[in-house]
Amino acid sequence: MKPLKLTVFLMLICTLGSAQEKTITRNSFFTAGYNQIREDANFGLIFRGPGLNYGMSWNIGNEKRYLSCQYELGVGVLFSKQIPALGFFLKPVDLAFMIKIPLAANRLYVGPEIKLEYNYELYPDLQAGFDYWFTNTSLGIRAVYDFNYKKSSFRIKLNTSLAGFISRQEAYRNPYFYDIGFKYAIEHLNKNLHLGSFDDFNVSGLEVLFKPDNNSGLTFGYFLDYSGFYNDPTITILNQGVKLILSKR
Repeated sequence: MKPLKLTVFLMLICTLGSAQEKTITRNSFFTAGYNQIREDANFGLIFRGPGLNYGMSWNIGNEKRYLSCQYELGVGVLFSKQIPALGFFLKPVDLAFMIKIPLAANRLYVGPEIKLEYNYELYPDLQAGFDYWFTNTSLGIRAVYDFNYKKSSFRIKLNTSLAGFISRQEAYRNPYFYDIGFKYAIEHLNKNLHLGSFDDFNVSGLEVLFKPDNNSGLTFGYFLDYSGFYNDPTITILNQGVKLILSKR
């Protein structure tokens, strides 16, 4: 984990040390979406249902470069063939350091991204006593493209993972051992951490934001997030929906 800490430190130094006349913006946001989870270890069923998330973000920098910091948490209620499931999501850290790439009158920013994500699912009617999780600490790349149209502003954000540390449940566990509970959840989320790359997992996202007026404190958007773990037992998570951002003044 030392390379990860060093990367975060360098990102902070580059932004805070070199950005003159820097500005700091703070936002809170809410998302409402449609979540889909295919859990191969759970008979390959696809669970679908609504999800709600809340988070906060900070941007520190200037017109040439900036550091973005964010956290997020959410919950989903999912169903498959009238079988219920609960999904929990936590992203305590999401850092990205981006540099402006000259492109006409618009603004394109590109840079590295580091984030830590926890996905935790429960299927009480199918596997009493079992919990399912997917944890990733990923290093990737993020690109942000800003442009204006009349009085409105738009932002398109793309990100994808390149490599990182991942944790997933074992392919087989003793079916007679009851392990659901807060204590076991915390213990399992970071269990069996190992290094992975594109062959093992991928975490990617698309976000399109629209601000009706540059002086408005409200921003509206659409998001599409994908997470996949490709080794046994595989899992695929696809979330999409709408986003509302409240700017702090």
